[in-house]
Amino acid sequence: MIARVIVGTLVALAGTASLAALSHVPWAEDTADHALLRLAWRTRGVQVDECRRLSPAEIAALPAHMRREEVCEGRVLPYGLEVRLDGAVVIDDTVRAAGARADRPLYVNREIALEPGTYHVDVRFRLLGAGNANDETATPASLTFTATLTLARKEIALVTNDADARALVLRGHGVVP
Repeated sequence: MIARVIVGTLVALAGTASLAALSHVPWAEDTADHALLRLAWRTRGVQVDECRRLSPAEIAALPAHMRREEVCEGRVLPYGLEVRLDGAVVIDDTVRAAGARADRPLYVNREIALEPGTYHVDVRFRLLGAGNANDETATPASLTFTATLTLARKEIALVTNDADARALVLRGHGVVP
């Protein structure tokens, strides 16, 4: 019994000493000489409801308090994200809504490491599928951003969605400390 207490105490002391020693190890910062094009936004996509009528057998199989003639499922339609730098496609992806039922917001969070220099940037975020994109609170069916950017070493250009302007915008360049 006493041996177990002594061993447990020694293990705890060794763990604490190791943690204390490791906390003094210097952390090497990323010293890469690249710039970043960052795409970051959260948006409410186009919601669609898909409904179907239940058969009499399906209705009968349900408990009495859950019986209804029609069942509907809502989901947010996916969007395509395409990024071109100097005409070359660097991202061609589908952005799907989060959540088990695909009913949560759409999140875009991508970073592209670039050599310092001047680039023609073309970003397209477009609705895939048919839906009602006229809803004023939903993301428009197509958002685009086109600009020529000059990026220095360790500089970040952020492209994001301005919900009020209903457009993709550049939030400026920032230098990484």
